[in-house]
Amino acid sequence: MNVKNPFDVSGKTFLVTGASSGIGRATARVLGELGAKVILSGRSEPELATTLSVMERPSEHIIAKFNLTDTDGIPAWVDGLCKQNATCLDGVVHAAGTLNRTPLRVLSKAKMDEVMLVNVYAALALLRAVSNKGIMATEGGSIVLLSSTAALKGSAGMVAYASSKGALISMVKSAAVELAPKKIRVNCIAPAYVRTPMWEQTSAALPDGGAAVIAQQFLGLIDPEEVATAAVYLLSNAARSITGATLQMDGGSCC
Repeated sequence: MNVKNPFDVSGKTFLVTGASSGIGRATARVLGELGAKVILSGRSEPELATTLSVMERPSEHIIAKFNLTDTDGIPAWVDGLCKQNATCLDGVVHAAGTLNRTPLRVLSKAKMDEVMLVNVYAALALLRAVSNKGIMATEGGSIVLLSSTAALKGSAGMVAYASSKGALISMVKSAAVELAPKKIRVNCIAPAYVRTPMWEQTSAALPDGGAAVIAQQFLGLIDPEEVATAAVYLLSNAARSITGATLQMDGGSCC
């Protein structure tokens, strides 16, 4: 008996932002291993080239350097990618993000704008882009935004970052309703601490021994590949009826 694989993404095309490191790099690599074509986006072309070098079938993927702080330029950039490569997108993973640890007493509008620009405004611009005709495949597709458990559990100095990640959780609910007629699903993943360069920044700011305590709590730190696998699930037909949801990957830390 032939059993169809509901997680099959072979032959599909996905745009991954933040593909130069961390969760974005892991997502691009896993998608490539599963037979998908990946458009790798990030600010550093050398780092994107490093990602490409560890992927299956590197000649089939595309490097598309872009600075997401140019939020007004995102829809035209995405449109250009599709036209230049004669392809429509089957999905987008917005893994790019900015971490900001600033106490309330010194939190300024400029600091808030810095974190909101990539974490929120770029996500909105990507959603605008995929709502345009000819960008997504005719049968629809899936958008995955990377939120964080910082949006669900308070922590000192994290107001700006937590606000930006909380905005994504709210964003997908309305975007899911608006894009449902186009058969475009929109979901979030909210991981706790993941072994990425961002974790290294966070752990360096913790009191002595703090990083070790967190790493040993509950189910421990999350590997980027675990988040990548969750993203593939939400991109695949296995999650065909899931939209407007947030997949919480906290290892028990928010229980």
